[in-house]
Amino acid sequence: MSRFEVQFVDGNEAALIQRVTSVMPIVDELKNKGMIQREKYAEIRAKDTNQEKMRKLFEVLEGGGDKVKTHFFYALKNHELYLFKDLGGTTENQCEVDNCEPNLAKNMELR
Repeated sequence: MSRFEVQFVDGNEAALIQRVTSVMPIVDELKNKGMIQREKYAEIRAKDTNQEKMRKLFEVLEGGGDKVKTHFFYALKNHELYLFKDLGGTTENQCEVDNCEPNLAKNMELR
């Protein structure tokens, strides 16, 4: 678990809420890995729009801490690769903080 994954999720919260379209596949992956409890899964699924689902998911991410945010980072990469790259995510297996932070900082300056 690296600092970059958590910073990426935290720094891109607003964009992710607005732009993620594959919410339920991401939530399914997190549930299957034991990162989301059934009750929270049901609450997310009950929401009508992707934006509402993402807002609820971010509540879960905040409550779960860095471990859950890191799993979300990789689920996002698996299901929303173009968005992931657009927001400054790396497609490397391991993200070196020194190599990733400039992309994150550059991306956050654009907002």
